[in-house]
Amino acid sequence: MKRLYITLTILVILSLACNLGTAPVQGQPIEAATSSPVQSEAGKPVLLFTIGMHIEPLGETAQGIQSGQGDYHQLQFFEHHVQDILAVTQIVEAHGGRMTIQAQSPFTTVAIESGNTILADLAARGHELALHFHEDAHLGKNDESLSVLQWCNVMKQEISFITQAGGVSNIRYWSGGNLYLDVYDAAQCAGLDVNSDWKNPQLQETPLEFVGVNPWRPSGGTDGVNLSAFIQHDPNGAVVFLPEGQYNKTDFGSMRRSDNAGGDAAYFEFLKQSLYASLSAAQAGKANVFHFTVHPGEFRGDPQHPFEVIEKFLSEVVDPLVASGDLQWATFSEMADAYIATEP
Repeated sequence: MKRLYITLTILVILSLACNLGTAPVQGQPIEAATSSPVQSEAGKPVLLFTIGMHIEPLGETAQGIQSGQGDYHQLQFFEHHVQDILAVTQIVEAHGGRMTIQAQSPFTTVAIESGNTILADLAARGHELALHFHEDAHLGKNDESLSVLQWCNVMKQEISFITQAGGVSNIRYWSGGNLYLDVYDAAQCAGLDVNSDWKNPQLQETPLEFVGVNPWRPSGGTDGVNLSAFIQHDPNGAVVFLPEGQYNKTDFGSMRRSDNAGGDAAYFEFLKQSLYASLSAAQAGKANVFHFTVHPGEFRGDPQHPFEVIEKFLSEVVDPLVASGDLQWATFSEMADAYIATEP
C-alpha cells in the first residue's frame, strides 16, 4: 500500500508541475516547469483545493502557558480529538484528497509522551504536517513586543515537536502570528516558507484585500491596520502567502461559529458559493487556490452521522468539479509549489 500511495502522490505532484523530473517529498519545492502546471489539457484554469485543520493549544503548552478550554493532558480528551481528526481525514481520503494538518503543543507533546502515532500515521498517508502557532500560548501576552530571535526560537521548538511526533524532516507551512509585523522574518529564520489563514484575532475578521485565488509574496507583515506591506508583492520575498479564495465577507473565517450564520448547512452553502466564485476568478496559466479550515470535533452534527455535512459537501460539490477537471486536490505546500512554478 505504501508503494502504491507514493506512486499516486508522485502523479498528483507531477500533474501540478507538469514536470517529468523527480517529485518532491514534503518540504522540497517543485522545480519550475516549461509549461503551466495549473492548466488542464483543454487549456482552462484549474483551482487547487484542500481542507486545512487547526489543532488548538488546549492545556499547558511546552512553554508552561495555560491556554484554551479543555486539556490535551487529559488522555480521554486527547483521544477523543484524535478520533475526530481520524474521522475527518478518512472522509477526505475517501474522496481522493489530502489535508494540511496544523499542530502545536500540547497536542504534539502529549502525542510524544503517550506514544500516540496519529501525526506520523497521517504523514505516512500523505497528509501534510504543519505548524498552527497561537503566539500568546507559546510566547505570552506581550508577544508582539518580543524580538524576531525569540519568535524564531519558539517556532523552531514547536516545529521540533511536530517533527518528533510526525516523523517528517521538513515543516514548511504555518498559520498564526498574524499581528506581529516581523512574523515573516521570524518564520524564515525558523525555516518556514508558506503561510495562510490570516485572521485578525481581535476582530475575528480578514480584510477583503487578503482574499482572492492567486498567491503572492508579501513584502512584510501587518499589525492589522496598515496592510500596505502585506498586500504588496515582493518577487524576492521568502514566504508564499496563499489566499483562501474569492470570499465576499470579512468574517468568513469565524462565521461558522456564529449563532447568526445559520448553522452548519448554511455555512457550507456559503462555502459552495465561494468556491464557485473562486472558479470564476481562476486564471489559466496561474496558480489558483481555494481552501477552508476545520477543527477537531467541528461540524460534528448528528451523533449518528458525524461530520455528514463535510461528506455531503465533498460528494455533491467537490467530487463533480474534480471529475470535470475544474478542481484538483493539493496540500498547502503543493499549492505554493504550483505558484513557484508559474512565477515570472
